[in-house]
This record gives sequence, structure tokens and C-alpha cells, in this order.
Amino acid sequence: MASELVTDGEDAVRMLVVGSAVGLAAVTLAACASASGATAGGPAGTPSVQPRWTSCAADAPPPSPEGGLDALTLPRLGSDFAPLTVIICSEQIDQRADGGQDLVATESRADDITGLVSALGLPDERPTTGACTLELPTVPWFALLDAQGAWVRPGVPIDACGKVRIEVRDALAGLHLTRVSTRVLREVESAQAAASGCSQAWANMVAVESTDGTATPAAASSVLSPPTDRIRLCVYRVPASEQGTGKPAGDFQHGGLLTPQRQAAIEEPLLAAPPARDCRTEASRFALLISAAGAGVGATVYVELDGCQRIMVVPVDGHPVLAQANAGLIALLDR
Repeated sequence: MASELVTDGEDAVRMLVVGSAVGLAAVTLAACASASGATAGGPAGTPSVQPRWTSCAADAPPPSPEGGLDALTLPRLGSDFAPLTVIICSEQIDQRADGGQDLVATESRADDITGLVSALGLPDERPTTGACTLELPTVPWFALLDAQGAWVRPGVPIDACGKVRIEVRDALAGLHLTRVSTRVLREVESAQAAASGCSQAWANMVAVESTDGTATPAAASSVLSPPTDRIRLCVYRVPASEQGTGKPAGDFQHGGLLTPQRQAAIEEPLLAAPPARDCRTEASRFALLISAAGAGVGATVYVELDGCQRIMVVPVDGHPVLAQANAGLIALLDR
């Protein structure tokens, strides 16, 4: 079954964490000589000197999934520029006091850059004739400032596999950074979702698995039995732009742990639900019923709150089935 959780990655959110060496998982081996087009001495020329640093928002490009890997193709730091400060521009997720989370753009600086400048002055290593992994460590986007505030964006030396030399990555990771500014880009998780224990975003898997034929009509009781633990209810809204897509993403509306009384009231019409009727109407809202212990503990249940009003029961083992909700069950879930 496809993953239900709509992750930040699926939402085009990429965290560029300062000094991290995050890369793709090594899945195969390749010859290092083809890993980079840089020459053994690095690109010719010297970095262009900009007259005055303003801010990451004004001077740096929007963050990209590749982080600062464009530095592999930039000219190297020359002796005619005397840097005193490094500025790091990145994105990360910040926790709010109310429990929610925001994606923020940060600007940080450090003045103890002797080690970084030394690492940037290293030569490229000679390309190896051996094998290299395909993982590609990233570096944050950074600029070097001199005493007058002029700045450059220098290139970085590469190792024998055409990747950023480990000395540069270590120097960036070891900086003592001070955050200068923070800009909120968007909310990642609301305080309400955090308090409820629900994820901010979840996919309507009824639409996914009824379309590809994984889920088949059957009575809910054929694969569902009364749970032995507490159940969490999460209700999501699917915007019109997501309806009819391959994996409609829903945004959290309300939810939380069910009381024993409400849980028992929901179980009765749920277990009595007959096989689903044939229907193709898209749902704009759905409910998720999941064990408080987390996914994979007991069956997971989806209920479309409008549209076809189907129930999909996903057992721990076996194939999901589609049952039909009634108005009573919908009312119990959507309050």
C-alpha cells in the first residue's frame, strides 16, 4: 500500500540545514572520474566581489534541493579577498511555543572562519580510477564578507570522487553560528494538529486504493473487529485542487483521542457497514481512525464524510476492503 502520510518532501519542502552532509542514499557504485566536470585546479578566475551584503532575502537565491552544490562550479577564493565573516542562508523547521511548527528561512553568521578559509584553499584531489558511491553530500549556501562588508560566493574544492571535500564540510559543520534573522515561510504543523496527535497532512487513501483496484467491496466486519486500545480520530479537508489527483492530500481540520463512550458509539455502525456501492464522486473531506499507539497497530479506517461516503478498512495483514457509511456514522465522526 502506498504511504498515507503526506510528507514535507511531497509538499516540496526541503530543509537545508547548516553544516549538514545530507545526501541521497548510496544505491550503487559509479566511476568517480565522471562525477564532476571540474578540472583538477578548479574553475578558472576569481569570485565576483559584490559591493555590500544586504541579507539572505535580498542577495541569496531561493533555496534549492541541491543546497549549495552550485559552488562546485564557481571560481575559488583568491588571495585578493580577505574574508572575516561567513553568512549562511538556509531553511529549517522551527518549533513554536504553542506546539506548532513553521518552515523558516534563516540567516546566520560566524566570525571564527580560519578553518573554513583554510579548507576552501585546498586543491582539488586527483580523480580516482576506482569506484565511488552515488551519494552527493550537500553544503549550505554561504557567502564570505570582508571588513568593509563586500562579499563573494566562492567555489569549493572537490575530492577524488568529484564531491565537496570533507574538510570543507567539516569546517562548515564546526562553525559557531549566530542567527541574525528568521523569516516564516509557511506553517508546517498547526498548534491544533500538534495537540490532537494528528499529522497536519494525510492522503485520502480511499481514492488511491479504490482507483487502482487494491481495495474491493466487502462488509466492514469481514476484516474489522472491535479494537482493544484507544482510537484517535483525525478529520481532513481535501482542497479542490487535490481532488482527482493520484494521491489527494488532505489538510487537518480537527481531531483527537476518542472517549470510550464515543468510540463505542462509532464502532456499532462501523462494524455493521455493508459493502460499498459503486460510486465515482470525489470526497472533499474524510476521517481517519487509527490506533493511539500509531500506524501498524490494529486496522486503519478511512471514512469519506461526503462524496461516495465510503469506508475503507485497512487490516494489519491482508487487503483493504470498501464498505458503505451511513448518515449516523458520518454524524458521529464529524462533530
